[in-house]
Amino acid sequence: MKWLAGTALLGMSMSANAGIIDLFTTSQAELSDSIAINGGAPDGGASSSVIGGADILGTERDLFVELLDNGGVNTRNATIGVAGGVMDFSVDSLAAGTGTVQWDGVDGSITLDPTGLGGVDLTAVGTLSGFSVTTLFSDAGYEFLVNAYTDANNWTSISFSASAVNSATTSFIPFSGFTNPFLCGAVNPAPGVNSITCAPGNQTVDFTNLGALELIIDPNGGSTSIDLTLDQITTVPEPSVLGLMGAGLLAGGLVARRRNKKNKGMSA
Repeated sequence: MKWLAGTALLGMSMSANAGIIDLFTTSQAELSDSIAINGGAPDGGASSSVIGGADILGTERDLFVELLDNGGVNTRNATIGVAGGVMDFSVDSLAAGTGTVQWDGVDGSITLDPTGLGGVDLTAVGTLSGFSVTTLFSDAGYEFLVNAYTDANNWTSISFSASAVNSATTSFIPFSGFTNPFLCGAVNPAPGVNSITCAPGNQTVDFTNLGALELIIDPNGGSTSIDLTLDQITTVPEPSVLGLMGAGLLAGGLVARRRNKKNKGMSA
């Protein structure tokens, strides 16, 4: 249990076997939003686009960017784009915004289709157990969401806290954090994990039958002046050491499961 609660991922020992979420080798023109209603609801001035590529889960990537707060200066922007094998998200100094990367099949739209991938098995028949996310650079900490859907009635959303990064860092997010119903509704269940939300009735995603996947960067605009570069996102076997993102999720699930069994035994 102590081993599972480790935080820093200084290195990972993984098999060459890996699945692709997005290698970011298919470029996508930079999107920019310069309209913000400071402190208010999204203004509709957001920018979005879609593009297809063989290096992308479901062969289509949807991008979206929204400037949430311009810090009182109308020339400030929020941008997102893919070029040179990386994805860049950036918000101008003292401004705040949010960016979304969506994989939901070929629909030509940023509107989420929760079954658009048609039931992809991300586990590769049980041989892969989590996401590997490589960050090349981030000049500030920020929140991000990973939303995974089987369909509109079976999904899991996890909010993570990421730290500033000034050199290539790869982190592991275990599937078990998304698929264990005992973790639904958990708040701060592990280092770097803010909360876990599931569909009503604790109906979680099934990664052997994935319908859509979504990454939302700084969804509430809680950080300012962010510059973030992601290298690639893949699915991999469990590494020898769990990383900051998702560390302890499996341990938390085991504790919850044992507590539930104990409570049932006492009530019998």
